[in-house]
Amino acid sequence: MKGRFIAVGIGPGDPELLTVKAIKAIRECQVVAVPVSGGNENIALKIAGEYIDDNKLLYCDMPMIKDKKALAESHKKVADGIAEILDRGEDVAFLTLGDPAVYSTVMYIHRILAGRGYDTAMIPGITSFCGAAASLNVSLCERDEILHVIPATYKGAMGGLEGTRVLMKSGKSIMKLKDELADEGAMMVECATMDTEKVYRDIGQLEEQSSYFSLVIVPDKNRKED
Repeated sequence: MKGRFIAVGIGPGDPELLTVKAIKAIRECQVVAVPVSGGNENIALKIAGEYIDDNKLLYCDMPMIKDKKALAESHKKVADGIAEILDRGEDVAFLTLGDPAVYSTVMYIHRILAGRGYDTAMIPGITSFCGAAASLNVSLCERDEILHVIPATYKGAMGGLEGTRVLMKSGKSIMKLKDELADEGAMMVECATMDTEKVYRDIGQLEEQSSYFSLVIVPDKNRKED
């Protein structure tokens, strides 16, 4: 019998936000895959490392590049390596920050393996934007309000959308966002729930460039407080 591939969401950064189901999968799978890209492997191990035996670790090169052909080749190479493990009958838990269904590279591997007929599954995790909202102590949406979760580079990020906007992947464009969204009540959280977390209730207070793990929340301008 072939093994099972499980995309495991490990939450935004605080180890205490790791779910019981994620811990169970990490402990029970014969192999735990960790993506290697931009220091993400260190964050993943900080979150879930206490539940992983070193001899179970598999480091997977997942470069953060825009070249689609190079990315596809990289994903195929990782999928091929994991397929060999699954063919031995061993289960693989692939760790991903946040939730696997939200802007996670693990889904490229998941899709390839599922397309080859392997048994695949997903374990949800707390998203970075939910972690950020908790750090800000604010609600993202209420009643019939609309919530948009979009990349900061999206053309509608700066306006034209009703409801609350969550701007993901904001690090590289954060100073531009600061200038354009300061009058809209925008808030920013860097490294949500991590030890290095920084919270800005007013994005206008930001004085320097932030890291990749930054997101902006622009509240619904039409919200009425009871």
